Amino acid sequence: MNRRRFRGGADRVTGSRRRDLHWPALEPDIAIGLFGLALVIGAYGSIIGAGGGFLLIPGLALLFGLEGAEAVGTGVVTLACLHAAGALAYERQGLVDRPVAAWWAAAAGPVALLSGWLLTNRFDSELLLTTIGLLMIVLAVFVVVGPAGRTIGAIGPGPADPVEPRVGALLAGASGVGFLNGTFAVGGGLIAVPYLARVQRLSAHRAAATTAAAGMVASSAATVGHALAGNIVWSFAPPLVLGAVIGSSTGARLAPRLSPRTVMVLLSAGLVVAGAPLIGFARWA
Repeated sequence: MNRRRFRGGADRVTGSRRRDLHWPALEPDIAIGLFGLALVIGAYGSIIGAGGGFLLIPGLALLFGLEGAEAVGTGVVTLACLHAAGALAYERQGLVDRPVAAWWAAAAGPVALLSGWLLTNRFDSELLLTTIGLLMIVLAVFVVVGPAGRTIGAIGPGPADPVEPRVGALLAGASGVGFLNGTFAVGGGLIAVPYLARVQRLSAHRAAATTAAAGMVASSAATVGHALAGNIVWSFAPPLVLGAVIGSSTGARLAPRLSPRTVMVLLSAGLVVAGAPLIGFARWA
C-alpha cells in the first residue's frame, strides 16, 4: 500500500504498532492543512451540537495518511480539548447536571482509557477504518429515524431540571459510550445525548451540556490510553487543537441561526460523506 506519510519520520518499532512519543518534524504546509481541517470540523461540530470526531478521524486517515489507530489516538487529543471548552461554557450557564455527569464519567472514563490502551491498535488499520465507516453509516440512520435526530434537532435553552441519577442505567450506558470513545473516537455524543434525555428526563440542551462535561473526562482518559499505546502523533496536536477551538467558537455563533431540520441534514450528511470513503478505503488507499 503506497500512502504518503506526513509525520516527518516517527520511528516504527519492529514488530509493533507503537511509535516513539517524541515530536517528529512537521512541515509548514501540513501544519496549515491540519489547522484548516480542525477549523472546519470545530465549526461544524458546534453547529450540529454533537462534536466532530466522526469527521476528524476520517480526515486524519484519508487526507494525512495516518494509520487507523494513529488517527483515532491523535483525534482524541483534539476532542478532549473541544469537550473541555464546551463543558466550561455550559457550566457557566448552569446547564450541567453534575451528579449525572459524575456517574457517567465514572464508568465512561476507565472504559475509554482501557479501550484506547488495549483495543484500538489490536485492529488491522484497514479493518479499523472500515468499522468506523460502517459505524458512521449506522449512526446516520440512527439520526434520521431514531431518537438522536429528534433530540439534537431540539437543542435549545432549557430549564434547570435536576434529577435523581439512575445509577444502574447511567453506568451501563456510559460503559458502551466509553468503549466507542476509546476505541473509535466516534459516535459517543450522538448516543449519549438522546440516552440521557430519555433515561434521566433531561431537556435536550441540558443533556448536551451534561454529555460535554462527562465527555471531557472520557476523552481525557482515552488520551491517556492512546498515549500509553503509542497511538498519538504529538506534533499534529497543536494545529489541530488551535483550529478546533477557533472553529468551535465560530460555529457556536452560527448555530442559533439554523433550523433544527437543517442541523439534522448537516449531521446525517456529514456522517455519510465521511463514513462511506472509509468503507472502500482498502481498495483505493
